[in-house]
Amino acid sequence: MLDVFNAPSGVKLRGADVQADYILIDGSMRAEAERWLYELFDTPDYRNLFDGTKWAEIRQVAPLLVRVEQGHPGLEPLLKELQALECGYGLISNEPMDAIVNHLRRFIEARHPLGYKVLLRFSDPTVARVLLASSESGGVSDYWSTIDGVQLPDALWDGWYCQRRDDSWTSDNDRSSEKSVEAAYLLSELTLTHLADADRRSTLVKLFRHLKAYFPGRLTNDPIAVVVGAVQRLMNEAINHGYTSMQALTHWCSVYGYLGDLAAWNRVAPAIYQLFQECPRDTGGPEARQAALMAMELAQTHDAGRAEQWEQ
Repeated sequence: MLDVFNAPSGVKLRGADVQADYILIDGSMRAEAERWLYELFDTPDYRNLFDGTKWAEIRQVAPLLVRVEQGHPGLEPLLKELQALECGYGLISNEPMDAIVNHLRRFIEARHPLGYKVLLRFSDPTVARVLLASSESGGVSDYWSTIDGVQLPDALWDGWYCQRRDDSWTSDNDRSSEKSVEAAYLLSELTLTHLADADRRSTLVKLFRHLKAYFPGRLTNDPIAVVVGAVQRLMNEAINHGYTSMQALTHWCSVYGYLGDLAAWNRVAPAIYQLFQECPRDTGGPEARQAALMAMELAQTHDAGRAEQWEQ
């Protein structure tokens, strides 16, 4: 069964080993993506997937399909940022760009089981993992139609993962890239569940990036798997307690940076632990900020060392 919080299946690559024919960029995650392309490449060969469609008014957040030239000096910084932000991935395909564009546009909009339409962020690597999974795991087999393989960046598990289309793959329509863009795909309940997990994983990636930037010692002292698991548990519990804003979750991540695993808080910082357990007002930003300030002050009053070992 698919678990988007685990490392993707497939062969793990280093960034330098990524050999894609195209790059798909998530314009909703990478601000001013088109301008960025022109900073990296003098004359980028790309398509904005919202151009010429009913979504053209929001083209600034559209997926961008870019044809890449191996060895170009702009490719290395492109791949580095894609991995850091998880804002796109590589496509392996012998199909011409127009065929891939037409195929991908079919997935811009999907139908919820309740009947309404939703925009599908298929340029997000984790969403791609959901779509490319087996049908038993909620995958959408037609998404493979013009794609032979993908190379997915992973900011949590530090690498790129290559996944190839299975030889047994079949499509209901071999010319699926020519289907109408208006024929929105109907999502299953299982697919929706995995897409909700993909949204929460995106939040986890942001928290992990905050931890790496401001509390790098946490990743030095503990294995990545331990840190990822601890931050994920903290995030889930915080959301369950009512801390639903990104600001509040980031403050609680800072508390973890100062104090370590949630299991130690009741012993080393009972006031912070009690605040965490209480239901906050609104989305919990002020309360979480107060906890982060308390944790910072507490950390400064102790000798250097792991908070889990402090004497109360």
